[in-house]
Amino acid sequence: MAKSILINSFSLCQNLSSPEKFGIDAVGDLTDNENLYFCYVVDGHGGCKNSDILVKNFQAYVLSLKDVFAQLNNTTQDIHDFFERLTENFYIEHRGKLRPAAMSILMVIFSQTQIYSAHLGDCRLGKINNEQQISWITYPHNLAMSLNNQTDPQSIEMILRSSSNDNIVTKSFNTKKLKPLSFKTLDIEKKSTYILASDGFWKLSENDIKTIIYRKNLSEVSSLFDDISLWVISFI
Repeated sequence: MAKSILINSFSLCQNLSSPEKFGIDAVGDLTDNENLYFCYVVDGHGGCKNSDILVKNFQAYVLSLKDVFAQLNNTTQDIHDFFERLTENFYIEHRGKLRPAAMSILMVIFSQTQIYSAHLGDCRLGKINNEQQISWITYPHNLAMSLNNQTDPQSIEMILRSSSNDNIVTKSFNTKKLKPLSFKTLDIEKKSTYILASDGFWKLSENDIKTIIYRKNLSEVSSLFDDISLWVISFI
């Protein structure tokens, strides 16, 4: 597949500068598999020194897997194993180094019919349907979500955007201890557009999210308050 069926797909990334901010956001992909397409967003935690270095090293490490990904089989088990080996081997290379450093990761592999995601932290996978309705497929690993007792998706989203605990990440990638990934597998809805986003994007208002996606430009919104990494994947 590589990128052949991904029509109107694009990525955006913006990093703000401020004193005592150490993290950066980043995006990347791998396209050398005939049947699969891999992309990711990553958000280096701004309060942890060396997070920017960890993010840059992750980008380089993913690129080093180009040949491995090219041979990856299109099965759920093989794809989950790929996600796990990627994070485990990257962790082994950095174990005990660059401390403190931490980042949130969302990795997604698209096949012709399915989506496979794996994440740590507060980057999320979402979608916009053909009626321009936004829904979020994965939930963040943060304290607001851990304390949530709501079941209605709209109520959960309100809590995730308004809680004072929304910036406290409870499970991320760091070089001290490797945490287990959260996996999701779902069928592709060909009339939907899929979103991979760091919290700087998904916490924006619905209007701002749509403005950026449909105009493909972060500068269209003046109220950006955080770093942003974003992939928009469309099949229509």
